[in-house]
Amino acid sequence: MTVVIATLGGPSLIGTIEALLRGSIIPDEILICLPATEGKKIENIVFPNVKILLTHCRGQVAQRALGFSNASHSIVMQLDDDLLVDVHCIHHLLKTLEAYGPNISVAPALMNTATGKSIYKKRNKSTLFQKICYWIMNGSDGYQPGKICKSGLAIGVDPENTNGTLFDVEWLAGGCALHYKKNLLLTNFYPFEGKAFCEDLLHSCYFMQFKIKLMIDSSAQCWLEPASLNYGPFEFLKQLYFDFRARKYIMLLFSRFSFRIYIYYFARYFYFLYQKIYSK
Repeated sequence: MTVVIATLGGPSLIGTIEALLRGSIIPDEILICLPATEGKKIENIVFPNVKILLTHCRGQVAQRALGFSNASHSIVMQLDDDLLVDVHCIHHLLKTLEAYGPNISVAPALMNTATGKSIYKKRNKSTLFQKICYWIMNGSDGYQPGKICKSGLAIGVDPENTNGTLFDVEWLAGGCALHYKKNLLLTNFYPFEGKAFCEDLLHSCYFMQFKIKLMIDSSAQCWLEPASLNYGPFEFLKQLYFDFRARKYIMLLFSRFSFRIYIYYFARYFYFLYQKIYSK
């Protein structure tokens, strides 16, 4: 199998590679895809099964697509450069891929290094505020783990809140997923420049359109430290706009659009302002 890592050569990359090399199954090929302008950042990365693919494009989706095209093997994992695969992560994902293939993609449970819990951890007892939030996001259906809401938001799977280890889902987080190469999109499918907001949602919708089954195997785990973002009101609004633009595009493209998307984003921004004022 090949692991494709689209990166800008940040400091976390070496740890991601070393975690792969400590696994019970070690990939035959680890393909590092980064812009040629950033090549000096990874001159110290030298491992027998690591190959460097210098790209003339800049952008996670475009770099990853070139990596997919150049992968030497029929099974391909996409992996972000700040994630740490568990020792048996690849073993479990391969078992599921082989059991349910050939038209399947499977992802691990994403775990928070600080808490030891799922990054999608849900409180066991929902508050009235949470119920209102889920109603805004998804109407009477409310909290539906693994589903894409009526507002375009995607709810993650908290393994502790569900039964079993295998889950059929409507979307896979882009941080880590295992595929058959024949099912992959080998072009830059993201329509906007800059940071690729919601690219995993768009990727997942294309998979479903092509009748690829999406699953999460929670016996496989991948660890990350969620980013700590401290935006001011203007910067937060800017980021929110880019997220909204991408999500609206996806929902319209796949005929899933609902006006709840407007309600959600207005509510999210005003709640952000409330938190800022309350914290002062």
